[in-house]
Amino acid sequence: MRILHTSDWHLGRLLYNQRREAEFSDFLDWLLKTLIEQDIDVLLVAGDIFDTTTPPHRAQSLYYEFLHQVARSTCRHVVIIGGNHD
Repeated sequence: MRILHTSDWHLGRLLYNQRREAEFSDFLDWLLKTLIEQDIDVLLVAGDIFDTTTPPHRAQSLYYEFLHQVARSTCRHVVIIGGNHD
């Protein structure tokens, strides 16, 4: 069984009041590609997917679209552990 561990994505976080959707999208694209290329069975996300307890709509959209794409990939399980922002 191949497991990929990640954490602290902080989707929706601003940097100097600048939105970072493109960076987050690129990261999730890279992560999906890595899951497929490395034939990962389980993705473990250990907390802080979002930056706040009320993430912006765009951050939620990126997250749910990513999960939808993972469900169609070779990765069969996603384990998500809540963090202090989730």
